[in-house]
Amino acid sequence: MKPVDVAELDPAAELAAEAVVVGAGAAGITIALELARLGREVLLIEGGRTAPDPEIQALHELDCVGYPMRPNYLPRLRQFGGTCNLWAGRAMRLAPEDLAARPAVPEGAWPIAWDELEALYPEAERILGLPGPGAFAAETWLGRASPAERALLASGRLVPTVSLWAVRPRRFARDFADELRRSPRIRILTGGQAIGLREAAEGRRVEAVRLRTLEGRDLEARGRAVVLACGGLENARLLLLSTDRRPEGLGNGSGLVGRFFMDHPRAVWGRVELAPGALLRVLRGRPVPGGKVQLGLAVAPAIRAERGLLHHYLTLESEQSSYAREQYDVAVQVAKRLLRRGHVGARLDLRGALASRTPDLLYLLTPKEILPHWAYRLLWSVREGLPRRPRPQRYVLVHFCEQPLDPSSRVTLSDRRDALGVPMLRLDWRIQPEVVRGMEALANLLGEELERTGLGRLAPGRDEPRFTDASHHMGTTRMGTDPRRSVVDPWGRVHEVANLWLAGSSTFPSGGHANPTLTIVALALRQARRIASFSL
Repeated sequence: MKPVDVAELDPAAELAAEAVVVGAGAAGITIALELARLGREVLLIEGGRTAPDPEIQALHELDCVGYPMRPNYLPRLRQFGGTCNLWAGRAMRLAPEDLAARPAVPEGAWPIAWDELEALYPEAERILGLPGPGAFAAETWLGRASPAERALLASGRLVPTVSLWAVRPRRFARDFADELRRSPRIRILTGGQAIGLREAAEGRRVEAVRLRTLEGRDLEARGRAVVLACGGLENARLLLLSTDRRPEGLGNGSGLVGRFFMDHPRAVWGRVELAPGALLRVLRGRPVPGGKVQLGLAVAPAIRAERGLLHHYLTLESEQSSYAREQYDVAVQVAKRLLRRGHVGARLDLRGALASRTPDLLYLLTPKEILPHWAYRLLWSVREGLPRRPRPQRYVLVHFCEQPLDPSSRVTLSDRRDALGVPMLRLDWRIQPEVVRGMEALANLLGEELERTGLGRLAPGRDEPRFTDASHHMGTTRMGTDPRRSVVDPWGRVHEVANLWLAGSSTFPSGGHANPTLTIVALALRQARRIASFSL
């Protein structure tokens, strides 16, 4: 059915369904569609509207007291379709070792078998429109690698990672609009902000989702099952705000709600000079049928285990001259703010953009991610057709980092209140020394392989790395089998509440190396089928 804005809602309308899903991003829309396909009635609630609304977006403002996040709270978009409305589209699979307890992450084991997750990935990949079967196998692309790339990997000390992009990034609100409208089992409400959950008098069940509008109207939505799919920060916030019967918040008997916050810190750190003629055909990225691919480099699992290293990877991106890079970065900063002005509203800060001349966001805006597929394919073809000049080639190292489990890296409720009158979030993001140690180990290993093969040399980063967040908010409501060490069970159901489920990367027990969107969609399918199997 067509989305109904809360401002247009009949005051007498009943907000009830078999399943109430709060949050209409990748996880929420996937769950709603799958539940409807399985015959369940769904009420899908999104706090944002179908178009950007600066006042609503401002509700995502938070107090950052730890390592700083990017400004203007752009990493979370409160709009129908969620943050995928801004997503660049990089998709990755977790690796088997990411789900296991490892020396660097001893408490990070997932309560899900690798085989189960692997079986879900192909369907999730089709939902995201990614290149077809086998595209995540590194062997598929190593046949196209250059002699230099094969030489770098020959010793087995470095292993390839695979990133894929669809022809265009999946926009869930746009691309699934027809199916959502056609479904007689899905009702959609926009503009209603979830401010907490009301627990039944007898406990152990959520009776209603409490909603509020910026105009001060209060509503409630009731469902036999309630699913929170609001992201890695807001899922935790809603539990902490639900104190009617539990002063510590719903699902927080173990005191873990909000703890173990993780992202994938990223940094441009170190440079490589390749010998003339050392071509990069898959490490720089290339168009392929159905999308784009890029291989990265990671330390081999056996070496990571031996040295207790986190699962980082890096990519090689072309280095401009210092002047070009400086001007490029200023243009990027301004363009990002102008293009997203509808999302940041009055917080557009061009003065700050012009003052920022660091390459921190280069990794987000390489040509393969910002150009339309046809334009990138044309650019790539022209570049490949140009005569090769016999001169060294320079690249920067863009590091994508896993984080260890740290209970002090967390979100709590702030003393400040937002426009709805409810406490804002307070984020204390910690970046641990192990993150930097893993970066150094990976860069040094790359340097050794370059020297061994005679392909070039490494100039490691001289200063402390300057990290930026990746909008991958994970771990604040981690899953597990033991209620003393986790918030939700292996299916995402809150241990203490029979009909409350959490979806998305807030449930990840550890972050692994991969962008989370593909895994979020895979787990959403799994969770929807589990919920539908109950007598709602």
